Amino acid sequence: MRRLRKNDFAPLLREIDVHHDRHFPGHGLRPIPGGGQHVRPEAMFVFINPTAANVSASPGWEGMRAPFIGTRAVWRIFHQAGLIDDSLADEIAARKAWDVRFAEKVYGTLAGKGYYLTNLVKWAGHDAALPRAALVNLYLPILMREIAFVEPRRIIAFGLMPFGSLTKTPIRLADVHAQMMREGKTMSFPCTIKGRKYPVIPCYFPVGRGNPKRAVEILALLEKELARGT
Repeated sequence: MRRLRKNDFAPLLREIDVHHDRHFPGHGLRPIPGGGQHVRPEAMFVFINPTAANVSASPGWEGMRAPFIGTRAVWRIFHQAGLIDDSLADEIAARKAWDVRFAEKVYGTLAGKGYYLTNLVKWAGHDAALPRAALVNLYLPILMREIAFVEPRRIIAFGLMPFGSLTKTPIRLADVHAQMMREGKTMSFPCTIKGRKYPVIPCYFPVGRGNPKRAVEILALLEKELARGT
């Protein structure tokens, strides 16, 4: 079993920046890497793509960059599912703006819980449009290397775009959700990277174009499994 030093994550962060600057030299927003527990987390949460709503995408932001910094909606869903506690959720809801110290506090809490959050595409758009296939194909190899580096115990893929990109398995999410609700447990599909299989749990996208209610139901099952250590 390999041991990771605290600074081992830095090369992956640099790779994302170099990749972005090579392909999008004139883009006004910075790419958003993953954040949280990057050494074998209990759960890696894979979203689709970041947007300008994330304040850490601004070139003027001087702290860590990670998913959903400065936003509220996804954190509210995590709270409703029991993945973050009342105290942190209340503080996020009360915040008019995030500063660097608060971003570090939130992600320090996530790391302590064994969570790692990232996106399929690291390029931040000015709106919430879904990324085109060419952009997904450009970033998927980076996500694969990220998973192989982080080595999560399980992956939660929000939406069919990240789920299909990882597993190459066609599913009807409504059917999978219904089976999870009947059985009272999450359902996963394999993703193989460098000879290792990772279980990927499909989930509805939790805000906007997705289904927040059903996302909470699936994440609540996950929270119970994490609490039991299963």
